[in-house]
Amino acid sequence: MQEILVLSGKGGTGKTFIASSLIALNQDCIACDYDVDASNLPLLLQPHLIKATAFSSSRYAVIDREQCNECGSCEKNCRFEAIKDLQVDAVVCEGCALCFHLCPVEAVHMKARSSGKWMQGNTSRGPVLYYAELQPGEENSGKLVAAVKEAARAYAQQFNNPLIIADGPPGIGCAVISSLVGVTLAVLVTEPSVSGFSDLQRLQKLLNSRRVPAVLIINKWDLNPDLSKTMREWAEQHKIPFIGKIPFSRQIADHYAAGEIPADQAELQPLFLDLWEKIWHNVQIAPSSKGMHIEL
Repeated sequence: MQEILVLSGKGGTGKTFIASSLIALNQDCIACDYDVDASNLPLLLQPHLIKATAFSSSRYAVIDREQCNECGSCEKNCRFEAIKDLQVDAVVCEGCALCFHLCPVEAVHMKARSSGKWMQGNTSRGPVLYYAELQPGEENSGKLVAAVKEAARAYAQQFNNPLIIADGPPGIGCAVISSLVGVTLAVLVTEPSVSGFSDLQRLQKLLNSRRVPAVLIINKWDLNPDLSKTMREWAEQHKIPFIGKIPFSRQIADHYAAGEIPADQAELQPLFLDLWEKIWHNVQIAPSSKGMHIEL
């Protein structure tokens, strides 16, 4: 099984429209969206929901008033001040379980907190899509990414599907680290801006620490040709193959804004076919690759 993960060090670089285009060119792949805070692939692939599974990343305390002897130990020792008049404020409770361990009559119970859900959907173009929603303010996005990845890989093994193409989260945080597990090749998408270059360099350090090979695409390269050249030279110095550049295009932006995948457009398809051929070449020579062949 091979997994291609599209990443960017920051949001707004064009990561999702490139990921969706690669998926459009590989209708037998499994599609994943690991951006659990703001999934965008479902907007483009428009999946029909097949399965939704609740996700809990933490717990909060609940006091059984019938069993409670009102000793006050829980309220007195709660450092988060989440207990008032023997009532637990679930929003304030951090789930440390100190009150659970202190209660002399076992009146405190720890209850799973609903943090979001992960979903499986069928798309009209073929690929099964796995994606998720993390509720606002909830933590452990990395665990939710892991749940999405685990479900997708189980499906791939069950149905002998050789390829997963995933749209990764922006940045370099927990969700990105979780999304890198088992990845064959990372496709880095950047833009020629000072912030884009800085975030790309941070992302490269993370990939290097995880020993994940990568290739580079510069989107909107012609907005700053000099910086694009500098970024390309930097990639060569760090042994990151530069596989292509995408010009600033109102046409691409209009299709994307309309919820249309750029690679579906006849006039744009050659651009993405060329990128895909170079990506797949690098997948085949990646250390974890077994050199499998996939027909478009």
